[in-house]
Parts: sequence; structure tokens; C-alpha cells
Amino acid sequence: MGDNLTKSIKQYAATIPTVDAIVEMKRIRGKRAVIRRCLSYEELDLRIDQYVAKFLQKGVRKGARVLMLLSPSVEMVCTFFALIRMGAIPILIDSGMGFRAFIRLANFSKPDFIVCLRWVGWLISCNIFNIQGKVIVVQRPFAKNQMASNILQNTDPEDRVAIFFTSGSTGMAKGVVYKYRNFAAQLNKLRLTYKLLPYARDVTLLPVFMFFNPMFGRTLIIPDMDFSHPSKLHLPSIIETIVNNCATSSFASPMLWDKISEYCSKYEIKIRSLEQIFLAGVSATTHVLEKIRNVAPNAKIFTPYGATECLPVCSVSADEILDEIQPLQENGAGTCIGIPIDGIEVKIIQPEDGIVSTIDDKNSLSLGYIGEIVVTGDNVTELYDQLPEQTILSKIYHEGKVWHRTGDLGFFDQKGRIWFCGRKIERVVARNGETYYPDCIEPLFHKHPSVERAALIPLIRRGTVLPAIAILPKKGQYPFFFWQKWLFRRELKNLAQKFPKTAPITHFFFCRKFPVDPRHNAKIHRLKLGKKFS
Repeated sequence: MGDNLTKSIKQYAATIPTVDAIVEMKRIRGKRAVIRRCLSYEELDLRIDQYVAKFLQKGVRKGARVLMLLSPSVEMVCTFFALIRMGAIPILIDSGMGFRAFIRLANFSKPDFIVCLRWVGWLISCNIFNIQGKVIVVQRPFAKNQMASNILQNTDPEDRVAIFFTSGSTGMAKGVVYKYRNFAAQLNKLRLTYKLLPYARDVTLLPVFMFFNPMFGRTLIIPDMDFSHPSKLHLPSIIETIVNNCATSSFASPMLWDKISEYCSKYEIKIRSLEQIFLAGVSATTHVLEKIRNVAPNAKIFTPYGATECLPVCSVSADEILDEIQPLQENGAGTCIGIPIDGIEVKIIQPEDGIVSTIDDKNSLSLGYIGEIVVTGDNVTELYDQLPEQTILSKIYHEGKVWHRTGDLGFFDQKGRIWFCGRKIERVVARNGETYYPDCIEPLFHKHPSVERAALIPLIRRGTVLPAIAILPKKGQYPFFFWQKWLFRRELKNLAQKFPKTAPITHFFFCRKFPVDPRHNAKIHRLKLGKKFS
């Protein structure tokens, strides 16, 4: 039997009781950011025990499946740790994936209990959503005189600790089953790789990463924003939240930090308190990294690579990219995601659509050859919830190890670094057999001064597949008139002719807005664009 994952919170409650554990912000009159609620580690530990007592009273026991229908808040964090403390299994679904998809996954998860606020519980009890499970309402604010239980359930490394659903941005959303040993290994790797020490103050703009901070003795600062639609964030209040709380780190997608840095540059704001910035969810362009480095001059910027099924896998800093790797990335080598971290083994295998049963010399690729990235390590999860077919497709069981097929394509270079070339499902195989990879093609079109983002898409014409490029012009550069589009296309074609890998591309389309995933507000839905223009 092993220690409960929330034991560290009890230890912090004893050693640093008065240090802020959670700071929840609120916007006043839609603008100014002020502190709404604040819990010290002593108060957080007590609040978790109160939640445990409430859940025990409602019938929750070890192994119970509990669906959390809570937005990022004190209630969400306390509920998550209370369920882990008592051995129940929290289920988390990304609320940004759309209402219908969310309800479908909520039903699919087959929860025993549903934890939510009162108004959501009323809707569920009216059977509007047809979600089965006993409803447990958590109050806001929580009653201070609530009975507490100091239970700390012993755990087995093979016990399930939580189920996190993937975003489903390039396929079906799947529930990833985390066992205690996977979660503990993930925490250990994050702590050692990035030196995540107590007393730091973190503003997290990605909800799933909020649960790490309290287990590291760090202060979690929850901004007042719509996490299901991160593109609508109110920039002044986010920046005010970072500055006024003296935040030392931040975790977000590159697109969100691109907007923050753009705003800061416009109004000549420098965020000097930040020491670490983590960018995840999509490849960060060198242009974005440069803007962030200028705005946060004291911050070390990292772009960790991983997935819901395995995190972290690789890591690289902005300094390495901008000082050494930038020319290679901008000329179509792909996106460098760094060297595998300690304890992680990565291989590149021949891309296959079906089941892969083994890894050997026949399907392993050597340096420089592009193939599917597969990963093994103690933080790599082993199965999807209630989806045995998807588990078999996504896992390789070889010599006592479980390898996860990431669905990403990449290659090793001579220095042992991995270069990401794009999603396997989003590569374009043309009629002549030539294969085009998003991260090897799109940066070449970012060289055009009027291009904000470019997307490689499959264009189907007369039954054949052609590589095409969808262009998101910069603000004020959209070509409304026919002659403007003709000139823009001519410039793009001339740019394509300068590089052998883009010379065959002759089809270009313009978009006012790219369809992106809600979780990171960054991953382009290239297949949707392909269908639109085909």
C-alpha cells in the first residue's frame, strides 16, 4: 500500500499553514481584478476534510465514480482532492468541447455520483440532460461549521486515481485512466524537471493543470475568466491578476500568451515578477516566443511536450529555440520539442493506421526519418475508460512495457532531439505519393508579412487529394476584393516556389477565423478546413 496523493497537502498544512494555497479572483464592474476568496494551506486541508465528511454522508465510498461538473474555483479544487483523499475516482470533462459533446461524454462516463452547484443539480434532477447518478450539491460559500473527517485512504499503486477526458480536437474524446503510480510519477517528473518548489505563485489558464500547485506547496491563483472560451479572456484583468499577485509562474497555451504579450507591448507593460512560463497545447512559433520574452524579461520560458495520456515527455526552453534552433524551424525542419526527460523512453516507428503489436528493427526508424512518436515510462497511462478497442489501437505491449502511440509524427536529429512534424491524421498524402507535414510546411508561409497563421489542409478535387494552404491574414490584411485575393495568392505562390517542399502547392484559401479547439484555443481543425474548401 502507498501514501495518499493528498498527504503532501497535510504536510504543507503543518509546515507552512499560513501560506496561501488558493487565491480566487473576481472582476469588479467587468474590469478590475480583486481577490474574491483566499485559502491558506491550513484552511485548504480543513476544507478538504469537510468535503470528505459531506461525501461520506452522501454515500460516496472508495472506488466510486464521481463526475465533477464544476468550473475552476475553490469548490473544484477541494472536491478533486477530497475525492482522492477518500479513494473515490473523480471524472473530469473539458467543458469547452461543446454542449452536446459534453452531455454525451457525461452520460458515457456512467458516474455513480455527480458533484455540482445547486442550479446545475436542479437541472439534472429535472432530467433535462438525462445524466444518471446521484447529485451532490456543494455550497458556495461553504459552511464554515461543516463537520470534518480526517480520513486519509491508503492506496495501491494499481488503484485508479482519476479519469481525465482528452479534448477530442483531432479525434474522439476518450477518458484516460490514471492509476496512482502514473499520477505520482507525473508529479515527480514535473517537480524535478522544472524545479517546482514551494512558495511560488502560479496563474494557470488551463484548468487541468490547477491540481498540481497545491501538491507542490505553491499558491494557485485562479483568474476570473471563461475557461470554456479562453479566447474571450479580458486581457487587462488577466495582466492585473498576474502583476498584483506577484505571480512567479504561468501555464497557458501559446495563443493566450500571444494575446497577453501583444497587449503588454502595445501599452509598454513589463511583467517582471514571472520566473517561469509554460506553453502547452500547440507548437509555439519563434515570433510568439520573442514577444513573450520581451514582455517577461526575467522569465524562463518552456514548451513541454506531452499528451493527456503521458505528460511530460520532452521539454525545450525558448532560449534554446531562439538562440540555436530558430533558423531550422523557420525553414521547415519541423518544431523542436527537445530531448526526452529522465525516465522517459521515446522511439520513432513506421506510421500505421491499424494495431501495432510489437516494436522491432522492422518498424523502428533511424535518425532523420519521420514516423510516429511512441512513448513509454512510469507516467504513461495504460488504458482508456470503457474503450477496449481504442486502448488496443493506442497501446503497444512489448517486452513488459506499455508504449503509448501519440498519433504525432516526428524524427530524431543527430543531437538526440525530437522534432514534431504534425498529427498523423493531419498529414497530406498527395496523388503522387508525396507526403506533406503541417509543421514542416506552415512555417514557410509565416514568412509572408501579412500572414498571421497558415494551415496545411487536404483539398479533394475529382477524387484526388492535393495539398493546399488556408491563410489567416493579420488584422487589417484580409483581402476582401477579387484583385486583392489575386495579388495575395500570387505572392504566396512566389513564396512557395522558393522551397522544394512547397513548390507543388498552388491552392490557397483565406479565412477570417480558424476553427480551433476550445481547451487551448490554439489547435487548428485542419480537417474541417479541408472539408470546407473541398
